[in-house]
Amino acid sequence: MRIKEIEARLAAIKKEIEERGDAMKAEEIDALEKETEELTEERAGLIAAAEKRNGILDNIAKGAGIVSRTFEQKQDNADPDDPFGTPEYRSAWLKNLRRLPLTDAEKRAYANASGTGAEVVPTQTANEIISKVKKLAPMLNEVTLLHVKGAVKFAVEGTNNDAAIHKENAAITAAADTLTTVTLTGYEIIKLVQISDTVMTMSIAAFENWIVDMLAEAIARKVEDFFINGTGSSQPKGIDKANTWGATNSVTVAKAGSLTAANVQTLIGLLNAGYDRNAKFVMSKKTLFTDFMPLQDTSKNHIVTVQGNSYFVYGYPVLLSDYVKEHEAFLGDFKKVCANLAEDINVKNAYDIDTNSYKYSGIAIFDCTPAIGEAFVKLVKGDA
Repeated sequence: MRIKEIEARLAAIKKEIEERGDAMKAEEIDALEKETEELTEERAGLIAAAEKRNGILDNIAKGAGIVSRTFEQKQDNADPDDPFGTPEYRSAWLKNLRRLPLTDAEKRAYANASGTGAEVVPTQTANEIISKVKKLAPMLNEVTLLHVKGAVKFAVEGTNNDAAIHKENAAITAAADTLTTVTLTGYEIIKLVQISDTVMTMSIAAFENWIVDMLAEAIARKVEDFFINGTGSSQPKGIDKANTWGATNSVTVAKAGSLTAANVQTLIGLLNAGYDRNAKFVMSKKTLFTDFMPLQDTSKNHIVTVQGNSYFVYGYPVLLSDYVKEHEAFLGDFKKVCANLAEDINVKNAYDIDTNSYKYSGIAIFDCTPAIGEAFVKLVKGDA
């Protein structure tokens, strides 16, 4: 019996039980229970066979030919001290997400890892999710990012005075340098995705790519939103809350006015020179092309230059983010933003019998905050 026929029969059984309810006799319920078990087992066998065929076809497509490899073979780059890094554990974990039967080797790998928590995302899958998140939320590559479990408290450089000339034999007075203490906790960022029972027919590689793309993209968008707009109240704190914006740290363009090169020059001048070396702009793509691109200096040179796919305003690199308000921008040293991804992104799953579908939840424990407010200045669009 084909998978679709089995699913149709299972759906019919479900409908019959729901419609007849208490009117069903005990022997009828027993018969349906037995039939359901037989159909489920048959479906699992068909799916396993289909996955095996898909694996062979994948190998052929990659030029590998039909090569039989047992899970007992050890990869040269596998870490013997990482039970979650083995190909057996990875395939077992991905199969368990879909309630698929495991091979004996996969069962052993899953059991070996269970002593330290068998629900841990495989090392390769976790690395792919983090790599995808960083590509989709490039701000993660700009900040000081930690991977520390639980709450973390640490000191970062605050005021750093210049070195001074020392007069021979005179007493040395310590510079009035300061340290700023930053405390990060952890907030759950969750994305729930749902897919029909057809997920059961995907190959392991196809399923992994799908779940990595779906979860990483959603989490990356929310992380980037917090980097910019997080209020710091029951959520991470973003650079928009780094300061109380005023004449000393921002330039305001009138609501009915247009940005000028002089505005940009004034904004750059507000940033302390100590943060200039690592300073970058962040703005939306629309703001870059509608507000900044047309501007020229007094020599009629464009203040925005382009190198490949990279943009620069007066030589400062530009980061693009859809989460910065239109006609606004920030300039600053993003290394002064401290962030913590307390745990690798985890994945939970559940089967929804009402819709015959699977739900997958990606969970990240994340927090961030600007450590030093003066490291940022802002271009503001007036509202009056």
